[in-house]
Amino acid sequence: MRAEIAEVVSFLKSLVKLKNNVKAEKIDLFGKRLAVVLQEKFEGHWYPENPSKGQAYRCIRVNNLHQQDPELLRACRESGIKYSDLGLPWEITLWVDPGEVSAPSWNPENMRSGMGASNPQPHNRTPIPWRNKLWVPPNGTPTINNNFFYQ
Repeated sequence: MRAEIAEVVSFLKSLVKLKNNVKAEKIDLFGKRLAVVLQEKFEGHWYPENPSKGQAYRCIRVNNLHQQDPELLRACRESGIKYSDLGLPWEITLWVDPGEVSAPSWNPENMRSGMGASNPQPHNRTPIPWRNKLWVPPNGTPTINNNFFYQ
């Protein structure tokens, strides 16, 4: 679980660094707090023998038009960062499973084109079937599931 959480934290910290709204020390503190928060949340909901079990509970969902992820909010609060300063994409979902971290709705073009939290775009897009792997264990075999769509 620690390796998967470390990957999520690293990925989110890299997105925050792109916007350059938060000092490096605060980003590091945010990462440490987020790792603790996720560890607490996933405890008792981690099934290496059945990675998809409990998957919805381990989902990190950012949809800045409708809701902010409670774990990200808590990590922000505990590290003294305003959620809005994170500059996260207006919509992203991370799935944290034993042996795999993925972002089925992540498209790096969202960040480069300025589609951040401060610039929401309409969400009536054509679904693009893909699954973006962020991390797969060194000896693991990734499984492809094209039932996820960029929405």
